[in-house]
Amino acid sequence: MMKNLRALLMNEKGNVAVMLALSLTVLLGVTAMVVDVGRLYHEKRILQNAMDAAALSGAQGLVTSEVSAASIAKDLASKNSFPVSNSDLTITNKSIKVSRESTVPMTFARVFGIQEASVQAAAKAEIGLLKSAKRVTPIAIEYTAIPNETELKCENTGNHHGNCGYLDIDSNGASGLADKIINGTEIEVGTSVQTEPGQKWGPVEGAIETLISKDAGKSKCQQALTADYSCARVIVIPLIDSWDGANGKSSVKVVGLSAYWIDRLDEPKRIVGEFKDIVTSGEIGSTGPGNLYGVTLVE
Repeated sequence: MMKNLRALLMNEKGNVAVMLALSLTVLLGVTAMVVDVGRLYHEKRILQNAMDAAALSGAQGLVTSEVSAASIAKDLASKNSFPVSNSDLTITNKSIKVSRESTVPMTFARVFGIQEASVQAAAKAEIGLLKSAKRVTPIAIEYTAIPNETELKCENTGNHHGNCGYLDIDSNGASGLADKIINGTEIEVGTSVQTEPGQKWGPVEGAIETLISKDAGKSKCQQALTADYSCARVIVIPLIDSWDGANGKSSVKVVGLSAYWIDRLDEPKRIVGEFKDIVTSGEIGSTGPGNLYGVTLVE
């Protein structure tokens, strides 16, 4: 009787040892899965962020050329520790796609013979004309003026049926117009707006001088080639079809948005500068005309 009991206890201890060994094996497997899957997830996230950034930055370069877009995307991807080559890029005149694979060494999974695993990420960004903008200067110009026109406003209101390019966007006469020139307003392509007749040169001149003075000491803002949207003297202006039909305070339709770099004020009553392609944030989708662009991720 005692021998049988002793044998039974020994068998039970053996079963416990076997169960414990199996449990430890399962526990190690679960630990391996948690740790290594976590590493893969982390690598996938930072890889995706890098591809998103490379695509968005590269898309901005499409304003210049596809070659510029590729160079910008590759440069940023390298800075984020995920260099890409031309074979990783798919570029058109409107979009750029960046793809990359990354290999992650395993830790606990090596117990099961899994030495490494790969994650992939891709991002596609498009560039397009903006449908609306918030920092718009209420001085309109006919769309046929871009890209070669160098002056924003007219010298003789009679040429535009009493108008000189100004728009009345919830303003209060000359002082309201000057405030909107300095601080900007929001305008969407396709909307109709009222004109603000007259020269109003004193307040307008002061507002333009304020914009120019805000960029004092900013070397990149002093020439059109290097100026960007962070410069106060780079303004957004509405484009209209034509001043024909306008007579005094009238309604005109905004058909596009354009960026313009202010060079200087000249007499008599002249705002001189040049149009330039600019990329900034906003909703794309306008069919033009214009040279104010936005980029967005589409994949």
